[in-house]
Amino acid sequence: MSLMKRFQEKKKEDPGYGEGESFAVLGTMPSSPIARQQAVTGFEKELEDDLAKLKLIRSKKQKEAEKAAHLVPKYLPVVETLKASGSDHPLLGQILVWLFDIADIHGAMALALYCIEHGVPMPERFRRDLPIYLCDTITEWAEGEQDAGRSVEPYFGQVCELAEGWDIPDEVSAKMLKLKGLVAMDLESWSEAITHFERAEEYGAKVKTVLGKARKKLESAKPAEEKPAEPAEASGAEAEGTE
Repeated sequence: MSLMKRFQEKKKEDPGYGEGESFAVLGTMPSSPIARQQAVTGFEKELEDDLAKLKLIRSKKQKEAEKAAHLVPKYLPVVETLKASGSDHPLLGQILVWLFDIADIHGAMALALYCIEHGVPMPERFRRDLPIYLCDTITEWAEGEQDAGRSVEPYFGQVCELAEGWDIPDEVSAKMLKLKGLVAMDLESWSEAITHFERAEEYGAKVKTVLGKARKKLESAKPAEEKPAEPAEASGAEAEGTE
């Protein structure tokens, strides 16, 4: 079912669905219900056309450039209007994907939190639901940032906190917990890193090497009085024994 079809189905269930939302930022809203519905239908068709045009572009880089330069700026005012009305319009899920595609993490996270709160669906072609998509996508982004020596906060931490209450696949949890451990190691928070690595291992992550390193770092960081005392060497007389 296309985005437009899905919207039309919602209209059958609720005749008032969508009215006063999409075109409020594009000009004067039609006053009659029929004119409003025509306006919404036209807007839905425009989005379908833009998605079809994107499919014709083979270059991923060129697609991202088109989204950043034209599509996202074109639809963001509509997104803000939909959010202001508390809508769960499926357009929001599509723009969320585009924001992540163009690496607008700040904008994407703001919209993602709204979509989660309001039950906005992912585009139909996506097999993953929004929580899993968000965990996967933000972790992939954070891995790149961490490798480049840049901070992954506050966005990675926000998603990790949310994920504690979500039912997500073990492999996704494993990736997130492993990265949490690596971030903690960068901050020299050895005990915290160990906790994350041990949890990641429970979910199937391969963390033996980094876990061992974190444990060694924690041991070497302990004050001298906390470390086991080394056995004292016996004096020469004691070692040889006395008559």
